[in-house]
Amino acid sequence: PIADILPLTPLQQGLLFHAASAGHSDADQDDPYAVQLDLTISGPLDAERLRGAMQQVLTRHPHLAARFVWQQADQPVQVIPRTPEMPWRYVDLANGIDAAEQAKQVQELSAAERTAVGDLVGQLPLRAALIRTGPAQHRFVLTNHHIVLDGWSVPVLIHEIFASYAGESLPKPVPYRKFISWLADRDLDAARAAWASVFAGFDTPTLVGPPDRLGLGIRGVEWFRVPADTTEAVMALARTRRTTVNTVLQAGWAQVLISLTGHHDVAFGTTAASRPAEVESAESMVGLLINTVPVRARIELSTNTLELLDQLSGAHGETVEHQHLALSELQRITGQESLFDSLFVYENYPIDDVATLSLGDLAIAEGASRERTHYPLTVQAVPGREVGLRIEFRTDVFDSSAIQRMAERFVRVLAAMTANPERPLCSTDVLAPLEHAELHSWGNREMLRQPVVRSASLPALFAGHAARTPEATAVVSEGRSWTYREFDGATNRLAHRLVAAGVRSGDVVALLLDRTYQSVAAILAVLKTGAAYLPIDPNHPDSRIGFVVGDAAPVAVLSTAALAGRLEGRNLTVIDVDDPAIDTQPSTSLPYPAAENIAYILYTSGTTGVPKGVAISHQNVTDLFDCRDWDMIPAWPGAVWPHCHSYGFDVSVFEIWGAFLHGGRLVVIPEATTRSSADLLTLLVAEKVNVLTQTPSAFYNLIAADTAQPELGWQLELDAVVWGGEALEPQRLRPWLQNHPTRPQLINMYGITETTVHASFREILEPDTRSGVSPIGSPLSGAAF
Repeated sequence: PIADILPLTPLQQGLLFHAASAGHSDADQDDPYAVQLDLTISGPLDAERLRGAMQQVLTRHPHLAARFVWQQADQPVQVIPRTPEMPWRYVDLANGIDAAEQAKQVQELSAAERTAVGDLVGQLPLRAALIRTGPAQHRFVLTNHHIVLDGWSVPVLIHEIFASYAGESLPKPVPYRKFISWLADRDLDAARAAWASVFAGFDTPTLVGPPDRLGLGIRGVEWFRVPADTTEAVMALARTRRTTVNTVLQAGWAQVLISLTGHHDVAFGTTAASRPAEVESAESMVGLLINTVPVRARIELSTNTLELLDQLSGAHGETVEHQHLALSELQRITGQESLFDSLFVYENYPIDDVATLSLGDLAIAEGASRERTHYPLTVQAVPGREVGLRIEFRTDVFDSSAIQRMAERFVRVLAAMTANPERPLCSTDVLAPLEHAELHSWGNREMLRQPVVRSASLPALFAGHAARTPEATAVVSEGRSWTYREFDGATNRLAHRLVAAGVRSGDVVALLLDRTYQSVAAILAVLKTGAAYLPIDPNHPDSRIGFVVGDAAPVAVLSTAALAGRLEGRNLTVIDVDDPAIDTQPSTSLPYPAAENIAYILYTSGTTGVPKGVAISHQNVTDLFDCRDWDMIPAWPGAVWPHCHSYGFDVSVFEIWGAFLHGGRLVVIPEATTRSSADLLTLLVAEKVNVLTQTPSAFYNLIAADTAQPELGWQLELDAVVWGGEALEPQRLRPWLQNHPTRPQLINMYGITETTVHASFREILEPDTRSGVSPIGSPLSGAAF
């Protein structure tokens, strides 16, 4: 018989979603929200009497036996039985079983109980098992799904069970429907408005773990304590600011999240108890009367502890009457699929679940308790002389040492906050000495102390390959090819023409050319004079061209008749690269410039929006390729490198000199071809390209072409794909890895123009595609962070 049918609370809806849709790993088969309390009872326990007490408590609170229906209903509901029967197991392991086998059987029974409560359709979400482990010795295992019981309710339930066992009369229970009815009367529009105000402008979720699946997996738990003096300082600060200990702890946790994520506007989840005064005896009600709500903390350069506490208290004041709103609704309001993936919970329950029990000859001690969440990181703070910290974590995201460092960091933050609450939080050093040492190592900072090893200049290194392998192909462009010998001679002749026009070492020569063999030859010719080249993209507007020319003051320009008109009226010496007279110049080499000479000047957008010139030396470029990290990239003689990017974009430097400094072949890709991913794929196959450099956005289009033409894609001879220029979204690489699971190597590189194209690298592997993080890896051996 059915006693009642109730709608679900917001948190119940979320827990039901996880129970219905989450797949559990082999190592953790039961639902993460299966909660288990294991009590050790010593003394003359009457098993049947305890079973009767359990039955009486379930009869008082029949919603603890609810069945959840969602597949045949417009909205999920919980069906409350009129006469629920308490699931009960009694097992006697006291006779003839050794301790190891006894422990094994207890573990297996406990796991089976957790699995049972995870079945919200076929089983009841509350179960009890009594295990006799010795003479006058029992283990009482109480298991429930979190969907029917919150942490506040557990000690209330325990006291009712043992009060009933002792024959004490219990007060009249408060029906769970009263709480459900109170929820139904809340003003949802006011709640949405309050939360929208608090989260206005929040645009980056605070995620500490990869967002694959639902965050299930092997869970670890570690316990820590906040020292007594720091705990007392936290309490004193809370009293001084007329706020709660929880608020001070939340401020500290926000600081830890900032250090973990690098964001200064962070959010995390917490639990809010909804036991309103207008619901009679709400304090003693048994059930799920909590909700998961977000906490936001914004820390600017000048924000201090006092200001952060006021910020958190103010936000709580705005939303305290609206903490019933569903988390899914909050995410919809903010436009985020997920606001956070970590919880910070202050477990300040009104009564102790074991210590206050008085049962005559029986002694009850809490053994193990098990509670989990689906989040990769959950911190529970437990009040006491020393605040206890229970940190639950996913072991594929964090290891125990990382969790220990995190707890130590939290304690350091609390100590710093309480020691000087007016000090700007951004000046707080949250790292331990060991972490500083690790950063020093990870950042490769030791190289800053190493002497600079002077290199030869770019023309000298190119000439070396021309001497060793003169007949190897250097450049391919529009159906033609040039050997190293031919290309060396052609660029020597153009260099002599520049010198004849007055170009000297240390000057600047502008290039205004389309991407062809001529633009590459112009770069090398300018470098051979000792001058620096100033690349000007013909696609740029006249205003930008005018600014760059005026700012860099080139002494000459290499261009074509078709493009030279863009420079009229600027009083510049323009040399036409198609001038037949260039072929009459000598093919002999000019003296090689020094490695310290400026090789090129690139204009970036600048931090203010005004173009800013960045000068890069020959030494900078050769240092990039002298790194010890090139075993990841097939930088060998004869390797084929395509030149896909504008020479005004520093990725072109990596393409051109990646080929020339290793005796490779540079294939100049026409601009029209790079605009068509299908045409680019065809050309990559035809030219047997080995090393492809792409921006991530361009590569996503190439993935689409590869997916549309898998037979063509399988003919690729790529050994490495290198990304740069923008943040990579690894999850978008899944189709590529499905078609190309073993090669090429995928390498994400990070750098800015000032660091000479790239400063760090990271090989991207299949597990990275399950993350929304763009990993930039470690510094190149010649760079430091």
